[in-house]
Amino acid sequence: MKQIQLGTRKMIQWLFIGLILILAAINWFINERHERKAPTKTEQRVLADIPQNLGQYDTVMAQDKLGQNRTAKVDYYMLALSWSPGFCEIQKHKNEGDTPRHLQYQCGKESQFGWVIHGLWPQSRQAREPADHPRFCQGDLPPLPAALIKQYLPESPGAALLQGQWEKHGACAFDSAEQYFAKQKALFDRLVLPNEAMSRKALFQWLKSHNPELKTAYLGASKNELYICYDRHWNVMDCPL
Repeated sequence: MKQIQLGTRKMIQWLFIGLILILAAINWFINERHERKAPTKTEQRVLADIPQNLGQYDTVMAQDKLGQNRTAKVDYYMLALSWSPGFCEIQKHKNEGDTPRHLQYQCGKESQFGWVIHGLWPQSRQAREPADHPRFCQGDLPPLPAALIKQYLPESPGAALLQGQWEKHGACAFDSAEQYFAKQKALFDRLVLPNEAMSRKALFQWLKSHNPELKTAYLGASKNELYICYDRHWNVMDCPL
C-alpha cells in the first residue's frame, strides 16, 4: 500500500512540474509576442522587398464614397501615420485570418513594417466632416508611373495607397506627385518614432520626449493612427479638435 501511495505521490509531483513548465512556456510565448518590436524606419527601407508587379492600383473617383471637393480652402496640413502591425491585424481579422490580396506587400510578411505613412492631407478649418476638406481637386487622374510608386513603397507600403493619396489629397496642394511624395517622406524622416506598440498616452509622451518640435503640440490619434499637423509654412501646430 505504501508503495502505491509513494508512486501516486511521485506521479502527482511530476504532473505538477509538467503543468508549471507548460504555464511557463505559454507565458514566454505571450511575452515574446508582446515585446516583439517592429523594424525602424531605416530597417524598413533596407529590408523592403519591392514587388516587381504592382498590379492594378488606379483610383476611380466615381467609386469614392466622399467624392470631390474642389472649393474647400487649404488652411493647414495633417500628416497621418499608421501603425502597420495593428492595421494588418485588423485587416486579417476582418478576412478570417487571411491577408487581402491588395495588402500582401504590407501585411503578408510579419514585422516587415512599423510606422508607415498613410498620407499628407490638406485640411480646411471650416470642415465639420471629412467630405468638407479638399478632395480630388484635379478630378480623376491617370495612374502614376510604376517607377515613381516603387520609390516610395518602403514608407507608404501600397501602390493603391500612394495613387489614392495623390489623387484625393496631394493634388489639392502640390503641382506634382513627385513633390507630394517627397514632402510627406521628408516630414516622416524628420520624426523619431518608437518601434513598439504603445497606449495613446505613452505614445504621445514618447514622441514629445524624442521630438523637440512636438513637445508643446496637440497631436491626434485613433486606434492605429497618429496625426501631426503643420501650418502652411510647415511649422508644427496644434491639430484642431
